[in-house]
Amino acid sequence: MRTDLNLLRLLVAVYDTGSVTAAAGQLKMSQPAASAALARLRESLGDPLFVRQAGQMLPTPRAQHIIGKTREVIGLIDADILRSPAFDPARSRDEFVVCLSAVGEIVFLPALFNFLRQAAPQARLRSVSLPPQQLEEALNRGEVDLALGYFPDIKQGNMFQQRLFSHGLVCMVRAGHSIKGPRMTLKQFTTAEHAFVQDGGRSQEMFEAELAARNISRNIVLRTSHYMSIPTIIADSDLVVVLPRPVGNAFADSKKVRVVQTPVDIPAYDLKQHWHRRYHEDARLIWLRSVVNQLFADKDAISANTAARES
Repeated sequence: MRTDLNLLRLLVAVYDTGSVTAAAGQLKMSQPAASAALARLRESLGDPLFVRQAGQMLPTPRAQHIIGKTREVIGLIDADILRSPAFDPARSRDEFVVCLSAVGEIVFLPALFNFLRQAAPQARLRSVSLPPQQLEEALNRGEVDLALGYFPDIKQGNMFQQRLFSHGLVCMVRAGHSIKGPRMTLKQFTTAEHAFVQDGGRSQEMFEAELAARNISRNIVLRTSHYMSIPTIIADSDLVVVLPRPVGNAFADSKKVRVVQTPVDIPAYDLKQHWHRRYHEDARLIWLRSVVNQLFADKDAISANTAARES
């Protein structure tokens, strides 16, 4: 026996109203459609279910016997199957996992963590770094909730993405450096000694390609895989380093270093949040994505007071 869920809804509506016409109105059906549906339900269950008496549809013993379970089934389906589960950040004990590059740790992690401590105080936040192939699989399996940053190698077939903001690159020098003004000249750039951060990100790769295309070389005397030592090194030397603009701006807050525009204009690139389509309608990740959007969307427009911060 196969019974349409809507037929069970009709059973409850007729039971409650004592009228096929009233039940039809409650379910937004026409009266003929409701009568036809009731006929199908009677045939399916092998019982008249309701008999007309004194202008009312009175339930048969079979209808009285099954009405309680019918309400339970409909309630269960409506609450646990048809209705998306609610997410309450204030009560959540979830661990949110985001994939970030070294730059992303500086740009995204502090603000995201501080927000979660206020909005979801019992939740935890974990940052991971993965190569593109492993990242896509981790997003697919739900091991990573979001990837935040510049990930041009992510294939978009099963992925959603949202642009957050765009930024380019800047040069960073010590506060008292002989290089003055908002922009470094090409001569200053090529004659200076440089530090170079090889963090595995793609922004430096893009900059190197631009320099090579213009036949520009630089004198790199220090290579490192990490950003955290860079502010101290730059503050105590005459070295120049090229950094993503938000990173340079963050380091420049110490007043020991400052940022200037590069002599070569590099097109800004988009930082995005990426997620797998399997989790597009997941309530907890809908909330997390909205938080990221609230914190970071068009962030470049917020900090455009200086020449070095202009897009």
